[in-house]
Amino acid sequence: MGLRHAILITAILLACAFPATASPGNSCLECHSSHYAEQGGCVFCHRGNQRTNRKDLAHGGLIRGRYAGFTNSRSAEVLSGTQLAEKAACRRCHVLNGTGNRLAVNLDNLFWTTNPVSIRFALINPALYMPNFYFSERDLDRLVITILAGGLRAGKALKEQPLVVHFSAADSAKQNIFVKNCGSCHKLLSKRDGGLGTGVVGPNLSGLLSRFYPHTFEGNKAWDEERLKRWLKNPRAVRKNAVMRPIPLKPAEWDELLKTFAPP
Repeated sequence: MGLRHAILITAILLACAFPATASPGNSCLECHSSHYAEQGGCVFCHRGNQRTNRKDLAHGGLIRGRYAGFTNSRSAEVLSGTQLAEKAACRRCHVLNGTGNRLAVNLDNLFWTTNPVSIRFALINPALYMPNFYFSERDLDRLVITILAGGLRAGKALKEQPLVVHFSAADSAKQNIFVKNCGSCHKLLSKRDGGLGTGVVGPNLSGLLSRFYPHTFEGNKAWDEERLKRWLKNPRAVRKNAVMRPIPLKPAEWDELLKTFAPP
């Protein structure tokens, strides 16, 4: 009987010393003071697990304070980050806050699948056909907060069609009209042909004929087929100091190029 009592007492002492979960409530408050309580529980802004006081579990998937402003769509960080995303034309390739071209990853899904540090790393180390915008440290934080805010507002998609990725042999890619005439200075992601071009001298042309591309034709006009045709025929007739040479195209070549630029 004595041995059984000793084992029971030992088990109780261990449970008290190393509890798996706190009593019903918010164990975050055992280490952190309450703030912005009107927003809801700690996990609403920071994720993690407020039902345990084991630090490694409580901090799982944690969103640190520098990114927690995503819950307030009217915060200065979200508003300035949204303006920055518009200026960088992120939607020419990505869906953000429910709208945009679907040429690359849906940024709204990152809220549900990716931690902020990894999102920030992707902005610093762009993928093959993504422009390098050289964002400042502060702008990087604002963009991450804006991406998280967009995902929160858009909600978690129940189903999504898979993104088709095209892979082409180098020799066949060289025969592409865009690659032959534009690819030495420009890059783009296309719906039909995937990533094309290797150039970084000229702007990235992904989504050029979509409503999400910056309105840079003659100052502030959107690009369309007619304006693109005028530009290729004689860039300096549109912009006096343009450094791009004319690109003469036969009708069949023009039609093929339009297929590459077709909006997603």
